[in-house]
Amino acid sequence: MRRDDDSLATILLVSRLCADGVRPLKAAEFWSLMERTSSGPGVFLNLDLDQLTRDYDLDEESAVRVSELVGRATALAFELERLEQSGIKSVTAFDEHYPREWLLRLGTKAPPLMHAAGAIELLDSPGLGVVGSRDVSQAGGDIARDVARTAARRGLPLVSGGARGVDQLAMDAAYETGGAVIGILADSLLRKLKRPEVRRAVHDGNTVMCTPYSPSAPFSAGNAMGRNKLIYAQAALTLVIASDDGRGGTWSGASEALKYGYGPVAVWRGPGEGPGNAPLQEQGARPVSKPEALESLLDSPDRQGNHPESPRVERTIETTTQPSLFSGVG
Repeated sequence: MRRDDDSLATILLVSRLCADGVRPLKAAEFWSLMERTSSGPGVFLNLDLDQLTRDYDLDEESAVRVSELVGRATALAFELERLEQSGIKSVTAFDEHYPREWLLRLGTKAPPLMHAAGAIELLDSPGLGVVGSRDVSQAGGDIARDVARTAARRGLPLVSGGARGVDQLAMDAAYETGGAVIGILADSLLRKLKRPEVRRAVHDGNTVMCTPYSPSAPFSAGNAMGRNKLIYAQAALTLVIASDDGRGGTWSGASEALKYGYGPVAVWRGPGEGPGNAPLQEQGARPVSKPEALESLLDSPDRQGNHPESPRVERTIETTTQPSLFSGVG
């Protein structure tokens, strides 16, 4: 896949594919650097240390760091080629199919780079998010499946995180109904793609699995929290099926989304709900007591909170050529 200078520079500055001793830029550091230039990140490919310190007001340590990061093109090229042979594309905020809503809703918290396998064009449109507890009850699991089928009927991708419980139940139901699935992972994309049923779903053309982390990164609680932001930002509406009260990843993700306006949030109020569902409603989540009630919310979802100022990005458009299907992730 041919890359323009902005896309290449973004990968060089933030990718963790090469363990070469240089700390890649975090998202906030990358967007802060972008504020120093009126053009895209490609400008940093051909600057020496004097130019970085003089023209872009970087201290010596930061200038050396940027210079070393953009100088690892050869090593990264081999890693990118290896990933592409595995069916994994590296997509930057300057590429086609990077989700615009991530930039709009997350601002400088949006990851400049993600890795994806499958139908990445699904990321161009918002979907219906479904999240919830790993230890969901039978009733809660039934609701997750019903909501997933609603998404399929409306032609909306089902957006979830692939975790055991609600995520996997909803993703399986959407796929089995003929709907589209967007899985945003908090752990190893490479390991996920080793599962034959996942490879089949990806190759069917109606599923995309993506991650903002290194494709081989193991699961961690921090990664899960970062992933949760992307689910809410990707979805036209996210329904919380079951949550603990005041603790756990589902609670933290929903509370953060409500507080910072990452995306509209609804909460299930019926059989199978969790102890945290009512408190989430008190925080501003819209209550849903019947699956069909989602229809009106999807037609006119509330937008909680104010969006942060989104980074300025000029996109370069280029063309790029059963048991649980979605189990085995964190």
